[in-house]
Amino acid sequence: MTTIRAAIPARSSLFDLTGRNVSICRTCLLIRQRPVQVQQPWIAAYSSQVPRTRTRSRTRRQARETGFRKPTESELLSQLAEAQEGSNDSPHTIRFFEQEGDKRVELQDDGSFEQSLSGLDATEFKESLLRMKNALPSDQEKEAFEEVMRGLGGSSWDRIRTADDIEQMMSGVDNYNASLDAEIEETAMQLPEDIRERFHLAMAEWLPKIEDGVAPQRNAVPQVPQEPWTINQFKKIARLNTVISKVSRDMLRPAGLNEKHVLAVYKAYHAARRSLASNWSGIPINVWDFLWNIFSANSKINKQRFAHVSQLSRDMAEAGATLSYPQQLLTIEALFVDGWENKAIENWKRCVATLGKESEETFQDFWELGVRMYCRIGDLEHAESATQRLLANHADPRILLPVIQTLSERGTPSDHEKAWSSYRQMRELLGRDMNIKDYDKVVSYFLTTNQVENALFAFVDMMSDGSIDMKQLKRMPSVVANKFFLGKWLKRLIGAGDLDGAYTVVEFMRQKGVQAAPIQLNGLIGAWQRSGGADNVEKANDLAWKMIEARIAFVSAREAGKSIAFTEKNKVASLPPATLETFCVLAENYRTRNLQTQMGLLWDAFRDAKISPDAFMMNQLLESYLQSGQAEEAEKLYHTLVVEQGVTPDPYTFSALWKLVGINRFYRTDDQMIRKDIETARKLFAETAKFKSVFLEDGMDIQLSRKILHTLRRLKDHAGFMVALTTLKEHFKFLPTETLVVEMVLGTKKLSWDTPAQRRKLLLAKREIDQELIAWADDDMSKLEGEKRGVALYEYLQKKLWPTMSNEEGAKSLVDVAKQMGVYELLMSKKGRTDL
Repeated sequence: MTTIRAAIPARSSLFDLTGRNVSICRTCLLIRQRPVQVQQPWIAAYSSQVPRTRTRSRTRRQARETGFRKPTESELLSQLAEAQEGSNDSPHTIRFFEQEGDKRVELQDDGSFEQSLSGLDATEFKESLLRMKNALPSDQEKEAFEEVMRGLGGSSWDRIRTADDIEQMMSGVDNYNASLDAEIEETAMQLPEDIRERFHLAMAEWLPKIEDGVAPQRNAVPQVPQEPWTINQFKKIARLNTVISKVSRDMLRPAGLNEKHVLAVYKAYHAARRSLASNWSGIPINVWDFLWNIFSANSKINKQRFAHVSQLSRDMAEAGATLSYPQQLLTIEALFVDGWENKAIENWKRCVATLGKESEETFQDFWELGVRMYCRIGDLEHAESATQRLLANHADPRILLPVIQTLSERGTPSDHEKAWSSYRQMRELLGRDMNIKDYDKVVSYFLTTNQVENALFAFVDMMSDGSIDMKQLKRMPSVVANKFFLGKWLKRLIGAGDLDGAYTVVEFMRQKGVQAAPIQLNGLIGAWQRSGGADNVEKANDLAWKMIEARIAFVSAREAGKSIAFTEKNKVASLPPATLETFCVLAENYRTRNLQTQMGLLWDAFRDAKISPDAFMMNQLLESYLQSGQAEEAEKLYHTLVVEQGVTPDPYTFSALWKLVGINRFYRTDDQMIRKDIETARKLFAETAKFKSVFLEDGMDIQLSRKILHTLRRLKDHAGFMVALTTLKEHFKFLPTETLVVEMVLGTKKLSWDTPAQRRKLLLAKREIDQELIAWADDDMSKLEGEKRGVALYEYLQKKLWPTMSNEEGAKSLVDVAKQMGVYELLMSKKGRTDL
């Protein structure tokens, strides 16, 4: 039996789809049964036994003439006859092999041989799919993958063997993709038009580009044509096209359009506008649409929205571009806001028959715009006519709000009556749909135009849900004429930012015999101060001092034994007397503005008012003295209030007191001042430890601890530093942070990373600390986690900055310093104390 081995080169890992239908004819197969035993010239050409002196052109020519010559018909018949004779002599088989390098693999049958020659390997394709499946992390995802593949290739997708199997699967893929496209398109059609347009733009980015003259991609990026512009014009237009392309891409991202995009497009359009004007008709409609979408964007990202729309609409009109009804409506509004009021009104009137038709989608917006424009120019006759047109078609009754505002601003009694009537009409039409914001707007309109009584009546409507009609009552009922009702109203107004309106209400109610509570006016004073306006700060100052004067008058009358007259109803009420909060609010404002003279006057008035001070007031006064460089006055104030009057300080008090130490206030200090500062710092620490109860809840703040330790470090009071560090840890719940330890090691309050030298110092210090901590923990990193790390840093700091003296001398020194700092007994109370 004759065996013929046909070795073929390994197929490419990529499919050669162009050779999918190639097959071997039977004549060629018969020829391959008896290969000619002749050394081929193209093999000899590269043999080591043949000299390689022939030229490349000669080699190629010989190859064309011999190796690649098509056999003649007589040669084929001769070979076929010989093969048939040989086949009659002895049985034979044909074995096919595939070779890649030194590796040779036998193919199973003729089908595998044809498949190998065609370049399509279904087995490899199947293995690729299996690898994809096995790469999925979860069983659920693998099951989903199998379900999809079964839908594409049937239940036998994992037994794909031939090119026909692959063809069948690819057909399934096409059908699956088509079904997905149909489902996506059906869902997209249910979206609003603007969102659907953005969706199509986003999908277009993922679709392959269509070539060979097939229909172009939908929603392509709008561009101005490159012709027929001059060179200078084209530069600006090319810049505009570039910006449009970039912004179009950015709009498809999740962040969407932003203020920078609008500004970039406007700058590019403004620069190219004169060039575009030479050929308005050459601008495609999709470019106009793009510019409109950008310039009409929400005012939050487009501050000049109406100015941009106004200019663009005029350009589009010159270009003959047709505006849609919503675009025309926005154009009218933009013209009005941009200062073209008469032209806007004229255009609005001209569009009544089109945009104002009841059947058009622009009907309500059109007539509402008319109401607002006519109210703005004071034409109430046309405004009321447009309003009635809307109300007759059951439009939102809130369209009466601009009418109420305009009537209120006109100022005549009859107009004020009409304003009230319009408010009542709106309230009746809205019913329970009228919300707090609606009431707030109406009350604001009334207060702004000094209609305090109408504002009160509207607020009572809101609070009573319309059950109390103040217009029908001759006297103010008790449910209204009290400071609690007034407090609710003031809180509402102050929260809405209507501070002047709040003060107007205070004065109005005072005229009605209703006195506001001090806490309510303190809130108004603070709100005025926070607003930052000079006028408001002055108003706050005047009101606060009037309350202070009322307090002093009250104290004087009480000391003189005079009876205090109470306000009767319907009599003018006085302002409430100032409280401690009034003084604190005013003191904080004076300290912030560094008004030392006013602070002195306030302190004198505070003493005259006979109000017991608290820590907050004391802190404001201390900070004020320190800002003006009056350290001695600050120290006296603390002694007077804390020692003599028994005021309990708080942590902020000590934060201010540690600024009394000279080294914290001056850039340069001599030895004598250093010695004095050491004494001051130790006494101050004793005072701090004396009031340790104010720190017990959360421990001492890290910033105050840092200030104390840095002060003692800068004074080079090592003994005082060790006593303070130990006391802070044992009695103030303090553990040093790594940053603080680095600051102490480097001797600075401000770590810097700007220069190579500074970075090198920081890295060396950090490396030293880490090495010491690891040694302290005996290489057990679990000992350096959480609070344990703070303990390790504390012990490292003690070791690093321990005073350099003998043990006996050091112990005696530390004991003396601890006594001077007032913490010796405190530290000795800890059992097993070995530090001192």
